[in-house]
Amino acid sequence: MEYTIQTSALTLTANDLGGLLWGVRKADGQELIWGGDPAVWGFRAPVCFPWCGVIQDNWFESDGVCHTVTSKHGFVRDFPHQLVDQSPDSLTFRFVHDGAEPWPWSFTFETVHKVEGQRAYTVCTAVNTSDKPMPTQMGFHPAFRVPFVPGSAMEDYEIRLESGAVVPVEKAMFDAGPIVRRDAGDWCRLVHRPSGKYIQVTTKGWYCAVLWAPPGIPGFLCLEPWDGQVNDSHDLMARPGAFWMEPEESRTWSLEMDFQL
Repeated sequence: MEYTIQTSALTLTANDLGGLLWGVRKADGQELIWGGDPAVWGFRAPVCFPWCGVIQDNWFESDGVCHTVTSKHGFVRDFPHQLVDQSPDSLTFRFVHDGAEPWPWSFTFETVHKVEGQRAYTVCTAVNTSDKPMPTQMGFHPAFRVPFVPGSAMEDYEIRLESGAVVPVEKAMFDAGPIVRRDAGDWCRLVHRPSGKYIQVTTKGWYCAVLWAPPGIPGFLCLEPWDGQVNDSHDLMARPGAFWMEPEESRTWSLEMDFQL
């Protein structure tokens, strides 16, 4: 089921499947989030928890036991979440994992969506409710429509990092896979060069920023703040950026999006 909140500038839609961001629409009706065409890429803005990316050979080992996984980017995105609070400018969803396979740690996961002026926020809080430390990675995976200026070409865009780095947008740039940047600084922007209009994601405090689209950039580009990366280990704590969440520990992560369009 879909739920909507709005300001005079933006309308945000979220879905109780995964508690996920489903759309951000300007006052003029222009949609800024990818529509999830399953023929291209069926997601829109999934959350990656409790791991990011693919686990090598689809299994990991914990306490001498092998656990087989069937998805990448964790699994909180794949289950219904309960709407627990709603106001004119915020939505709160909650998910509870009881420690069943394939993830032998229990946790709660709360997602709050908010809109303020031309900014939208997705704030996620996890609590380890098991009696042992939980290996953890976390990431946001929002897909923004591009081109977002009518009549513009893909070559009119570039990705700017607060650190000063600039990555030109080219159709072949993701043919070899995602681009991982450890030097983003405080933010990452998808910029329309001729007008200066941009979509910005805050990356301050994150392990890395992942840039990704399918080969050819078929209508969208992802700007992804991640606390974690992929490697070929079956030990989850050997994955870059992974950390322990102690029993009863709570952690919060924010996806902050600024639409200066």
